[in-house]
Amino acid sequence: MGCSWLLVLGLVLKVSHCLGIQGSGAEPISVISHNITAVLGEDVHLSCSYLGDSEITASEWRRQINSKNKFRRLAGFSNGKFFHQRDFSIPESPTNLTTRMRVSSVEAEGEYFCQFESEDEIFLDTVFVTVVARPEIQVQINAETLNGTHYQYVTCSAGGGRPAPHISWLIGRHPPSDPPFTVDVNETLHSDGTSTLTSVLRFPTQQQDEDTAACVVKHPTLPNPKLSAVRVETYARPNVTIKAEVVQQGGNDSWVVSCISSGGRPDTDISLALNVSEELQREYDKDSDAQTLSVRLPVAEYEGHIITCMFNHPKFTHTESRLITLPTFYLMGAQLHSEMGSENDDFRETEFLELQEGERDVVRRIEVAGNVPRYNTICKKDDGALPEDVALVGESLTFGGPVELHHAGLYVCDISYQHLRTWVQLNVTVRPPAQRLVPPRIRLDLRREDGRRVIECAAADAVPAANVSWLQPEGVSADFWFSSTTHNGSHSVRGVLLLPACSQWELTAVCVINHPAFEEAVNRSITFPICAPPNITLSASSEWKDGQKHTKVLCSAVSVSSAADISWHAGNESIGSLMEAEVQAEGLVLSWNSVHFLSSLYAGQNLTCMVKHPSLKTPETRTIHIPAHKAPWLSVSVARQQDSPIWLAVCDCRGEGVGTNLAWVLPQNARGETSLHTEYEGHIMNARLIYRFPLALHEGQELTCVYKFESGIAEKKSITIPRYYMSSLRVLNQTTPLHSRFDDQPVIHRLSVHENHRSQKILLKVEGNVPDHSIDCRRSDGLIVQMDGDAMILQPEVSGQNTGLYTCLASFCHHKATVNIQVEVMSEDEQLMLVTMICVSSSVAILLVFIVTLCVCCKRNSRQQYKKRESLSALAALMQEPGSPEVKKPPAASDDSKELVTYSIVIDIKSTV
Repeated sequence: MGCSWLLVLGLVLKVSHCLGIQGSGAEPISVISHNITAVLGEDVHLSCSYLGDSEITASEWRRQINSKNKFRRLAGFSNGKFFHQRDFSIPESPTNLTTRMRVSSVEAEGEYFCQFESEDEIFLDTVFVTVVARPEIQVQINAETLNGTHYQYVTCSAGGGRPAPHISWLIGRHPPSDPPFTVDVNETLHSDGTSTLTSVLRFPTQQQDEDTAACVVKHPTLPNPKLSAVRVETYARPNVTIKAEVVQQGGNDSWVVSCISSGGRPDTDISLALNVSEELQREYDKDSDAQTLSVRLPVAEYEGHIITCMFNHPKFTHTESRLITLPTFYLMGAQLHSEMGSENDDFRETEFLELQEGERDVVRRIEVAGNVPRYNTICKKDDGALPEDVALVGESLTFGGPVELHHAGLYVCDISYQHLRTWVQLNVTVRPPAQRLVPPRIRLDLRREDGRRVIECAAADAVPAANVSWLQPEGVSADFWFSSTTHNGSHSVRGVLLLPACSQWELTAVCVINHPAFEEAVNRSITFPICAPPNITLSASSEWKDGQKHTKVLCSAVSVSSAADISWHAGNESIGSLMEAEVQAEGLVLSWNSVHFLSSLYAGQNLTCMVKHPSLKTPETRTIHIPAHKAPWLSVSVARQQDSPIWLAVCDCRGEGVGTNLAWVLPQNARGETSLHTEYEGHIMNARLIYRFPLALHEGQELTCVYKFESGIAEKKSITIPRYYMSSLRVLNQTTPLHSRFDDQPVIHRLSVHENHRSQKILLKVEGNVPDHSIDCRRSDGLIVQMDGDAMILQPEVSGQNTGLYTCLASFCHHKATVNIQVEVMSEDEQLMLVTMICVSSSVAILLVFIVTLCVCCKRNSRQQYKKRESLSALAALMQEPGSPEVKKPPAASDDSKELVTYSIVIDIKSTV
């Protein structure tokens, strides 16, 4: 009755299992992707697996080769063997048709059929492969001149692409405008299914100012648009001018007229028009930034001539001209001035000078009216030579003194330049010295005008007039002038000295007053302290624009009197910038210079602000460091996806302004899927790249996550996938191994269980390092056995129906281990009979062992007695007298001298426990 109920229960479970399978609707074929994009010349994996329970007899990849439903077999399993065509690898197993296909031509594009055959059914699925080809990009630049206009051609070719790529242009950072840029595009189709796209950018050089042109190629095989930049030629508008100067060579004066072009690119075509028929020697000079065309002209012959310089340059819409008119030299006349100035400016034929007897250092400066560059002066007295203490010093007639009566007379100074002549006459009279002396009142004033210090030294109301002079500070450029007035016979002299408002040295100016009333000269001095240096401030700020970081640095200086000169430098390179300034309260001047640039241009470098000011002996510098771009933080980990055989390799990347150029470096047999997730926190991007793969694909291998910067430098992080193993599935209960006569047959463990005992357990243990596992046990008739963890439960009440061969399978991913257990059910009567047989067998064995032991002991005793008799007979022979040989012969051996024979009794008792 119990057996009938068990059969009914098994039938119900089997029908329920079959109905569950039919109602589940699960597809028996698994395809990772039905649409695959392959790159020409590279490998692609076709993946198709059978997940059903049927036994597969044949499987294959095939492809239809014509419209008559004729197929070509590519790779698979048939008749117990694997096969594959060229460009295909051997599939992994009959139920896993994953194969590697080499995409050698565009004809590989199409639909591929994955087919599994069992005895009862055929399973079919399809995969469509789209073939693309990565283009090869080349950029070259050419130039030509048409009708006097210089053109440049930039050709960008993307060859061997499929589908056709898209080409665009950037001039500097902007698309080219139309006009002056033109773009011609040409596409060429090739017999292998690929095409070449050629784009030509044409522009006149003089109408564009950017020095780079970039070709941008977009194509499905390129993860990001490919930018290829070339440097193109640019033109710069020159500054042109003309100048003329008189030079002296060999005692003769000549005009040197120069046509100058500076800062232009390319060179300027310079010509010079003289409006004369004769050809003159011309000199051409060119340095790094300027071109000069010069001509020498005699002064006398080219007075009043108009000289024209003509400049031609691509940046000029027409010929630029500069002209200059050479002056006509003249000498209108000359007059004498004292150091205190002249009372009138009229040119007279004869000047009159009254000197005081005993007077010293009387100076009369000769002022010439004319435009000659220089002249010669010869002075005589009464048509004879000058007295010894009278001389022509520079442009002044000087009476050293003391003045005596013989100094009176007519002095004539002849002034000449080439063919031009003039003269001046001085009638000198000498009068006795005056008896009344009035010392001057001395006053020293200081004020500021037009950014300079004005020092006024006055010697007023003196008789005669005082002599005022200045002792100027050394190394300083200063201007001075003097004036004098007369009122009621007294004289006032004023001397004004102009000094820079700011200096890096302490300056002392001394006013020296000489007067006959003073025994020695009287000095009045004033000292100016060192000018305060400018207060320099440096600051930097940054902002993000279009995904890029920009930095602005500002250098400012607050100085006195005049604005400081501020410039920026990176190493030995000067950075172009514009300086600004404004006047503040209390005479202070604020000047500043700012530079705005892309942070990556000077990342990791020091920028230097250089400040120049009259108060500084050497320029002051301030340095600011532009921080380098920090490498992104990488972290890698590996984990098993919950409730799935797929494992995850996770690469986390965090950084400022980073892009999405994050990738896993995988072995060649990689077939997993990757996905990228990004999120932003301000300008900080968190990117996570997840790679999904089966454990068997990369077990024990090292996977590397790589982040690539735009400069080509890479940041890497690696992780090793654990290697697991499952050596065996062991039975912990006491068993008896049954070995097969065939070596390749598995060992069967025989196990006996007690009849009528409920829920008996067979304990199992997995040998290996897998983190977890599942165990499935089935009887040979297909009955599934209930498991409690790693224990197989025989239920309900154990009976003879539990007898049979059980197969247990332990699995973890692709690791598996099996064990075969022969379960025998033993009743209580059989157990009692077995115990009785064991006891009887054991008693008989013990009795046999005792008998054998007794026989061995008796035999050993008899042998020892024989040895004793033999030794006594040998001793008796030694004691006898010598005799015949017969007497010496040993006695014949008795039957007791036979060797002892050892017997072994082996009792083999087999029992079932």
